Amino acid sequence: MAGQPSFARIPERVKRAEPVVLAFDIETTKAPLKFPDQNIDQVMMISYMVDGQGFLITNREIVSEDIEDFEYTPKDEYQGPFTVFNEKDEEATIRRFFEHVQTAKPTVMATFNGDLFDFPFLCARAAVHGIDMFIETGFAKDQEDEFKSRTCIHMDCFRWVKRDSYLPQGSQGLKAVTTAKLGYNPHELDPELMTPWVLCSSLMSMAEPLSQLCIRKTSHLG
Repeated sequence: MAGQPSFARIPERVKRAEPVVLAFDIETTKAPLKFPDQNIDQVMMISYMVDGQGFLITNREIVSEDIEDFEYTPKDEYQGPFTVFNEKDEEATIRRFFEHVQTAKPTVMATFNGDLFDFPFLCARAAVHGIDMFIETGFAKDQEDEFKSRTCIHMDCFRWVKRDSYLPQGSQGLKAVTTAKLGYNPHELDPELMTPWVLCSSLMSMAEPLSQLCIRKTSHLG
């Protein structure tokens, strides 16, 4: 029939798109011996990797000094060059991350316990500054209390650990999982020490190790 379009498959032009993986983790302030409270505590750092390239965003209202670019490579197969953005405050830190998500256009977002901590905390702190995380990134909590997007898969690796890792209940934290599954033992900083050390300008020598402690949770996921 005249005017009717026709369609033909051209196999040689079909190519599956490679996934763009963005793995992220946040570090927050907290009161001594308390769990972070999204109503009063702040996002201190956001570390993330996009297809093997690492990034760290610091909140200079909390972090005492600028942090320079660095490399964290615990094993040859886990290369980790990191670019650092030192932002003036929490709002600028969150905006920088959301803008990079928009630029990178990830198809897979990886977290570790992101449904219960990272996403809810980031969403709440963004709202404090008048930023809508759903509008900026497409992620929002659904009826199953999971953060999802129409255009990007959220892979909360902690759920995989609980279901398929076959690790005992006491060995399902990220440090134990990293050691068991990735073959290296990450150094961890006591959460009770992190905020005081970051606030103390005399501990500038700890800036790079501290940023690496924030990074190592995601460096192997990207």
